[in-house]
Amino acid sequence: MLENIVQTDKLLPLGLMQIMQLKELYSLGKDNLSRNAIETPGLEAYILLSESEVIDNLSEVYAHPEKEIDQETINKFQNLLERRVKKEPIAYIIGEKEFYSKTYKVNPSVLIPRPETELLVDETLELAKQIGSPLILEIGTGSGCIAVTLASYCNQAKIVASDISQRALNVAKENVNKHSQNDKITLTKADMLSSFKNDSFDIVVSNPPYITETEFDLLDPEVKDFEPKIALTGGKDGLCYIKEIISDSRRILKDGGWCVLEIGYNQRKEVENIFTDCEFIDISSTKDLNGIERVIKAKWKK
Repeated sequence: MLENIVQTDKLLPLGLMQIMQLKELYSLGKDNLSRNAIETPGLEAYILLSESEVIDNLSEVYAHPEKEIDQETINKFQNLLERRVKKEPIAYIIGEKEFYSKTYKVNPSVLIPRPETELLVDETLELAKQIGSPLILEIGTGSGCIAVTLASYCNQAKIVASDISQRALNVAKENVNKHSQNDKITLTKADMLSSFKNDSFDIVVSNPPYITETEFDLLDPEVKDFEPKIALTGGKDGLCYIKEIISDSRRILKDGGWCVLEIGYNQRKEVENIFTDCEFIDISSTKDLNGIERVIKAKWKK
């Protein structure tokens, strides 16, 4: 039986097999993923089968379990399975991730979009629609998912999306093109806010690096070993980029403009104090679905 020869942290040498049935290949993949502590082994086995071009849709495993899979396809599936067992994120393996009901290209040059960041978009959209035709600056655009979503749901917005990484900007460009937002989004290489003009923007938005050095060492290997550290860590206290964004936003925001940030699970009070010290007003935070104060915003009033 297949399940009797699959070992934890090891994979059956599929190269020794000339032909397998689809149900056997699926079972083998699911068992390997489960034994290596992958939380959703069944679903991910389906995804890897699809990525290997074994199946076109998930129902095929049930509809055609006896389908014979050739050696070349088995090897392709095996290679993807090995990557996942080593804890490479499934989003990097398949090269895409869904965010706000759209699919974005991702690779190890950019963070994988996360559901909690949709709250950052929600809060920014609410402000943008109140302004009418806002000019928005996103700091650290990464994959471009925030900028594209804002452009897609606020028709009158114009967005400047910046990043210090050219590789990240290349990914963002592909996503901007994919979702046909070239006329509303300008991508630019920039280190934080220093290159932008005074009194230029209605909104500054960012999901900045905010993890502390200590927290980084404790992260799951899927994050720590594969996602870009530069986009995750915010110095010893996790606040170095947040402090810079808030401080410099005063110069580039128009009177009455907003700064909107995603923050760490225990940073709300400290970030609120930074906003207060920088003389922002109307400071408020919003909790995510887990009850964590995840997004904080404040108004700049000269």
